[in-house]
Amino acid sequence: MRKSLIPLLLLLVATNCGFFQRAQSPLSRAVFAPDGAAIVFSVAKGKTCFLYKANVASGATRRLTQAASGCESDPVFSPDGRQLAFMRAPERGMRAALTLAKPDGTSPRTLVSGDEDNLQPVFVPNSNQVLFLRSGAFERYSPLVESQRHKFDLFSADLSSGSVTRLTQQMFYQCNRISVSADGKQIIMSVSTYAEGDHFLILPIDELGAPTRSLEPSVPNAPDPPPLDFNALWLPDGRSVVFFAASQPPAGNFAYNVYRLDTASGAIEQLTHLTGLLDGLSVSTDGKKAVLLHHGVYYILDLGTHRLTPVPLQKPA
Repeated sequence: MRKSLIPLLLLLVATNCGFFQRAQSPLSRAVFAPDGAAIVFSVAKGKTCFLYKANVASGATRRLTQAASGCESDPVFSPDGRQLAFMRAPERGMRAALTLAKPDGTSPRTLVSGDEDNLQPVFVPNSNQVLFLRSGAFERYSPLVESQRHKFDLFSADLSSGSVTRLTQQMFYQCNRISVSADGKQIIMSVSTYAEGDHFLILPIDELGAPTRSLEPSVPNAPDPPPLDFNALWLPDGRSVVFFAASQPPAGNFAYNVYRLDTASGAIEQLTHLTGLLDGLSVSTDGKKAVLLHHGVYYILDLGTHRLTPVPLQKPA
């Protein structure tokens, strides 16, 4: 286990909760629409950002929502495909309210107000809950990196009443993803803590005070000190997760790729062979494909064949 997060702070790829602090793409992490034939993502321009939907085969793109101002981010669909949740702020960079809408983006309503720094909603299958993260600080611990969100904890909101419950009291240094298993029984959180560094925490959703399981998968050619792991997502079997991690060949630069981890055996399988950074990863409901953002282009990854297919985004209609 690492005894300090200082090596992480010195990396130029220091992360926000879900985004890399660099010349940032206007495109956000994408998620699959309920039918799997389209992806939904946020496009930033100045102080605004709005949700768009694109067909993965044709690239035909259109606005999903009709807001004239503000910033919409972190879209996610409910497991049954009947609801869309996202964060909505007065402008980019401000605190956001957790918003619910129909899957076509119509009839939006605020479920949790934007009084706090809320982000990343995730529906819990077979329940009336949506989970989300809340950041307790926007600061920096080194002059070498920009200020970013810290002190994360996990909260839940009742989909009917909007009643909010705090589920953890950990104030995680960083958190770049939360994912709920298909049976609604387990959460996996991708966090950075002192003194462990980057790791994945598996928590039973009905007993969050119970002991957690920590995973620190180390991929081949992992940088020293390893690991640099992000964005763990459950697959439908409830045993496997996909994630992306950094490797550093002896004579090369950092390369981020997608891997599959068997949480029981610890076996790791590399699914992509890319260079440079990745800006997000999401998995389809059936667990057969993933969507990732690499160098400003969305790719669909077939999790069976490992084939990568670019999405030919078109100018919005």
